[in-house]
Amino acid sequence: MVTPETKIKPKAKEKKKTFPKDTINVIRTTLRNNIELTGIADNKASVLLSLNAIMLTFAIPLVPAYSGQIIETKLFIPLILLAITCVLTIFYAARVLKPSNFNQPRDATNPTISSSPFFFGNFYKMNPNDYYNRLLEGLQNPDTVNAHLAQDLYYTGKRLGHKMAWIRLAFNIFTGGIFLSILTTIILLISDR
Repeated sequence: MVTPETKIKPKAKEKKKTFPKDTINVIRTTLRNNIELTGIADNKASVLLSLNAIMLTFAIPLVPAYSGQIIETKLFIPLILLAITCVLTIFYAARVLKPSNFNQPRDATNPTISSSPFFFGNFYKMNPNDYYNRLLEGLQNPDTVNAHLAQDLYYTGKRLGHKMAWIRLAFNIFTGGIFLSILTTIILLISDR
């Protein structure tokens, strides 16, 4: 006879050790936002780089043609300021556009987790069989998948932070340099009268 105590209890479902669906959606959204912001930073850097290259291209040929007047009125000072501004802005804008180093270190807090197989920079030099094996290995343990998602989010955000800092510096150099060049030109032209 079966009593309530002797009834076979159904096994409780084993909980997977993965992020909840809402958390994965937040991670995906954050990654997508970081990638879009990276594109915005790259576009701003391209505009700055092109603008400063054009300014240098037009300014350099004018210097030899009008060198007598430039030296006489001391306009070489704002021209030097402008050239330094353009070169520094181009340097930092190019740094924003430069591809990052793909040699990501392992997670120092968890040395058993290898670099993420989901980021192309970690596998672009692998042959297909090695990559397939690495991917299967990485997908077998839910904790490893979570760690790879977290790694990708971290490194994408870290790279975006560097890009934004460099583009901000490039804009500050550009606006400050242009302002100083114009101000110096005005002062020199007024004092020359």
